[in-house]
Amino acid sequence: MQSLSEIPDKDSLQVAADKFLAVFEIDGDDFIAKVVRDEQAATLGLYGWQRIETLFPLEYRNELVQFNVLDGKRWAGFFSGDGANDVDRKGYRLSIAKFLLLKESNRHNPSRSITPRRETLDWTLVHEMGHYLCLRSDSIEQFSQVFDGDSKPQPRRREEPDDYAKDGSPKLKGDFVTSYAERTGGDEEVVECFTTYMLVANLPTNDSLVAEKIRFFDDVEGMPELREHIQKYKAEE
Repeated sequence: MQSLSEIPDKDSLQVAADKFLAVFEIDGDDFIAKVVRDEQAATLGLYGWQRIETLFPLEYRNELVQFNVLDGKRWAGFFSGDGANDVDRKGYRLSIAKFLLLKESNRHNPSRSITPRRETLDWTLVHEMGHYLCLRSDSIEQFSQVFDGDSKPQPRRREEPDDYAKDGSPKLKGDFVTSYAERTGGDEEVVECFTTYMLVANLPTNDSLVAEKIRFFDDVEGMPELREHIQKYKAEE
């Protein structure tokens, strides 16, 4: 893992919003520049990025040019896919909250077992990377064509569903994979299904609507191979 001292400072990154405690410019596997506003956050960011490198081979993240550590607790993370990046290079940026990086007790081990539950660092990292990969593969549009049309009409969404697992585990039966997917819909539902596909140890084989949504990614180029890679780090049963 690179040390903070090995990464050159870059004053032009100061244009990044104040909500970013650390800003890193990425080139492939390397951090090539930084702005540090909180040294602890920057160090945590190095561990977070090392985890991303472990779970996602370079071919699945080669258009990312910026990685940020985010202040506050309103957002666990977010992905910017509009091409407007603070490093002034064409590409995408990924941001993860400091509080999640700090909460991960085993962050020093990038090859630790994956945690397939919402409100964890792994879920957030894979979810935000899912925005990038679903955008790049046109999965959002394809998913919508399959599940939002007349052939498979969506069931009614509830604004405050309360019958999901308290520990954040996704549902593998029923209509929606998580409470967030049901409440939010659109791109977020697609990405929640992507995250579940990548992280759960066993894909559902039943004929429920949510099982079909999760298995959708079996037919997206490169996704079964990525799942196979990520599942190398599943917890031993």
